[in-house]
Amino acid sequence: MAGKKSEREAIDDVIKRLKKKYPNLSGKHIEQVVEDTYGTFQHAKLRDYIAVLVEHGAKSALQDEKRKGK
Repeated sequence: MAGKKSEREAIDDVIKRLKKKYPNLSGKHIEQVVEDTYGTFQHAKLRDYIAVLVEHGAKSALQDEKRKGK
């Protein structure tokens, strides 16, 4: 399919969106949270929704950190 993004490109887009959503957090920290979350899906067989799941998981982790005052 022409125009379909690779999984890596989709993850990079997640990082960009989260950096915009959380400008007060370190970009490196956001990248690490996204990569850690992405790693949990390393062995997933169905890959179509990985970026959506990673974004959701990373947002949850960042919001939890914010609530806990990290």
